[in-house]
Amino acid sequence: MAKKKDSFFSGVSREFKKIQWPTKSTAVEYSSLVIAISAVTAVAIWLLDKIFQALLQVIM
Repeated sequence: MAKKKDSFFSGVSREFKKIQWPTKSTAVEYSSLVIAISAVTAVAIWLLDKIFQALLQVIM
């Protein structure tokens, strides 16, 4: 059992060394992009909600 743990953790550390972390500017760029897309999506959903709400009021 101890050998399995040792090989697991050595494998994890080997794989961890292969990770290429993004630079600070790339992380900021991607985060800004995610926030912008989320904001646009939120506004689109809000607009659709208002449109459907108005249509329902006209129907009823």
